Formats: sequence, structure tokens, C-alpha cells
Amino acid sequence: MIGLHWRKTISTIVLLLYVATISLVVSSSTPQQFSLEDFQRVLRSSLDSELDKITDEKVSTAQETTNIHAKSKTLMRRRASIQNREEDVIKSRALFDRRSSGHIYTSEDIWDDIVRHTWKISDTIKRDEGKSLTRTTYDDDETLPIPFLVCGEEHLDVNDIVASFNKLEEEALLVSSSHDEFCLVLSTTSVQGREVIDSFGGSLKGVPLPDFTKIQPGTIDEVLSKGWSVPFSQEQVVTKKSNATEMINHWERIIIVDFTAELSGMKEEADLLKVVNVITNDIQDMGEVGWYQKIDQEEKQKYSVDESTIGIPSLSDVFSLTAITTAATSDNQRIRFWREVFKNGIESKHVCNTMFSTLFVKARSGNYSFELVLNPMDGPPAEEYESSASNPNCVASLVAALSVHPYVLSVKANFPTYHGWNVAQLMDSFK
Repeated sequence: MIGLHWRKTISTIVLLLYVATISLVVSSSTPQQFSLEDFQRVLRSSLDSELDKITDEKVSTAQETTNIHAKSKTLMRRRASIQNREEDVIKSRALFDRRSSGHIYTSEDIWDDIVRHTWKISDTIKRDEGKSLTRTTYDDDETLPIPFLVCGEEHLDVNDIVASFNKLEEEALLVSSSHDEFCLVLSTTSVQGREVIDSFGGSLKGVPLPDFTKIQPGTIDEVLSKGWSVPFSQEQVVTKKSNATEMINHWERIIIVDFTAELSGMKEEADLLKVVNVITNDIQDMGEVGWYQKIDQEEKQKYSVDESTIGIPSLSDVFSLTAITTAATSDNQRIRFWREVFKNGIESKHVCNTMFSTLFVKARSGNYSFELVLNPMDGPPAEEYESSASNPNCVASLVAALSVHPYVLSVKANFPTYHGWNVAQLMDSFK
């Protein structure tokens, strides 16, 4: 088990500033787009249930989201056809733009907004050597590769497509194949993505992988449930109370993260740990920026700002559901819920520093992925609840933050299959 490197806290916090008035000069060439139906046909993700929550006011409150018994409904519900989604008018007043001649904001509209936001991120995300992630003006040479979903018609050769992106076979992941289409995921820059897709004259289509589609189904419901929540104990040794309590407390809550294909299979665990440190440092930097943006001008005067880090975005600015603020989404309960998750989680004043300082990293077989252990049994006890992994907002915002990172392909939470739902039910009964 590897201890995650933690940056020492100093008395004077050096905060990071993000310039919100960033100029986004996006290429006018946009490849053939995926409809929501096309995308869902290829990949199943947490986006499916999240769209239901956004468009259904009845399940878009934090209270219902944290109810553990809502999980089975989310996982077992059959995915509605796109026709049903469009016919399911949005009941929330927040999703009804009265100024747009009665237009009903559908799941397809939300999807289109998410895709536009994801293209903007791919057009502007960069990293200077040795520095954090930043957003800048559109630059052909400096943007970072991010995961793309690319689908081609059956007459195309998969290897030719991969080679067109200057990738090796092992740097692309085939996710589906049928008699009329194949789809793969690989990392590329937005410029190269457009050029390659356009060069196939309509036989190839692609889209940057939206953040929420990297989150595996049921993950958000799990980490917000009572049965999954990390036990908060300031004692190094857990006192034995009962068999039920032992079952609840003595399994490790883990977030499992898959790397993009081009990063997978690192030879040494030390290399993996270095990349994980980059990811977590980026997340903490963006979290601090988000907190700084939210405080008033008078309080900002109390802190010094490292001008060399200007351009780092906040998590709320890069995460799609908190970034697509429109007249139709600004007051939606589910989107407000996500803003509150960040506000009370990684973008809070405490920036979940106890969670980051106590979590452990474990490499998985082959170094293709890693585990973030949130309550390591041999790790230090949490010092305070609000900034620890016992705060569901810290864990949920961590999952969301991981999904926006260019190095991450997939995020999911574990659950103790050897007890099944008995543990969760016992947890409810003990509370």
C-alpha cells in the first residue's frame, strides 16, 4: 500500500486565481455530432440516471439522492427511449425558459449543452511543464489530449483509424463493434480530433468524452448512501460493539480510477504514484480556486495570490453540470445540488484537506488503474468531520473532480459484495 504524497499546510495559504473572463476562440469546424441516443447506444454511464434527475423535479433533491434505497431504482430502471425522453416534458420551472416562446428544455438540449461545454474544455485545457492545469485561448499546439469517443462505419479498418490519430494499438480501447459500426476510445487533442474525423468525409464521427460519462452507473448514489458513507472515528483502534457494527466499519471505502489507454500499463508503481499525485494536486488546486472565487472581496484581501498560477479554472467551471448555466438550468434543483456539493466539499474553505491527507493509493494489477482508499485501516484517523471522507460532499465532489481530469477514463465506487445490501440495511437500522 502506497502512502499518497501530501503537500504541507503553511500558515499563509497561497491561493490560486482563475481569470473567468477567458477568451474562447473555438474552431468553426465541428465534426459530425453524436445525438444522445447514439451515445447511449454505445456507452452506459451515470449520465443516463443524471438526466432523469435533472428533468424530474421529484428526484432532484439532495435528500432523496442520499436515500440508500433509491439506488436500486436507479440501477434497475430500464433506460427510456429517446422518444420517451423528449416527450417527458420537464416539470421543473427552472427548465422552462419562458422567454423562448414556450420551448421545453429536453434531455437532448442538456446533452447538447454538455457536448458544447466539453468541446470548449478540449479546445482550451493545457499544462505548462511542471505546472497545473490551466485554460487558455484556443491554441493548436498546446492543448492537452483528452479522451474521445470515435465511431466508424463498418467498411473502415480499426487499425487505420488508430494509426490516423498517431496512436499505437494499445493506446486505443475498442468499446463496441457491430455489423454496421465500431467504436473506440482514445486520447487526442481537439485539433487532431477534428482533422482526423473530417478527413474521413462523414464515415467517422467523434466527440470528447463528457465528464459525467466517465462515472460508472450507480456510483454517485452509492457514495451518498448511508450504507457506504465512511465511518468517522477519531480513535486509532475501533472499539468492538457488535458483529453488525464490525461489518459496517471494517470494509474499506474505495474509489476505483482507470487511466486513459495511453497512460495504462506503467512499468513501475512509482510512475503510477507520480501520475496520481499530479491528478490530486490538480484537483486540490482547482478546488482552492473555486473557494477563492466564492468569497467576497473583503475576505479576498486577507490572502496572497500566486500570480504564476493565473489561468487555473475552478472545478465548478470545468465540471459540465455546474458550468452549463443558462436561463433554463440556473435554478434547477439537481444542478443546484451539484453546486452545493462543491461548495461544501472540495471548493469549501477546508477544501477537504483531511480526506486528501489521510487517503491511500493502491496500484491495481498491471498499473492500468488505481484505488483511492478513503478510510485505510492502517492510516491516521481523521481529525475533523467536515474536511474528511466522512463528509459525503467531499467524496461526491472527489468523484466529479476525477471525472473532469484528462488522464482519467473511468471512476467508480466499490461496494462489499460479500455482504450485499445487508450492510446497508443494518446501517440504516443502527442509525
